Amino acid sequence: MRLVSPVLVREATAEDAAAVGEVHAEAWRQAYRDLFEPDWLNRFVDAHRVRWADLGPAGDTVLVAQRDRAVVAFAWTGPHPDNPADAELRAFYAHPTTWGSGVARALLDGVADAVADYRRVRLWTMAGANRARRFYTREGFTETGLSREHDFGDGRPVLELEYARRPLTP
Repeated sequence: MRLVSPVLVREATAEDAAAVGEVHAEAWRQAYRDLFEPDWLNRFVDAHRVRWADLGPAGDTVLVAQRDRAVVAFAWTGPHPDNPADAELRAFYAHPTTWGSGVARALLDGVADAVADYRRVRLWTMAGANRARRFYTREGFTETGLSREHDFGDGRPVLELEYARRPLTP
């Protein structure tokens, strides 16, 4: 049995931007290494390390999961662009060193609180992101049947699938 420190979930501040960028970059590097060409992926994640200087537009919420004073995961939510009765989980990433430790579950509990007033929460994930898809399914998300192709900038669109669930509070 391994002991793990508790997870604090809180709203992100400007001081968290660099840590959020690091989590985003390293999660992408690990999770999507089989979905993108290595050289392109390295350039993409390096650019995303500094993307988070602005933590989302007004009306959106960025939460961080903190363990031992370190930001180890983040979630970005806001109103869904097509239906304001729904929330959209725009980004949800944990640093690979925390995968399987309960950090993502704790963060998702925080997301549930943040979107409790919405009818449901929706998200897009890559069809090839099997770890993420298993996590979302375990947490009560189901595929809506909607799919789209998205080009992240490498000229090779990937298939994304939409998932949704009612924003049940923990």
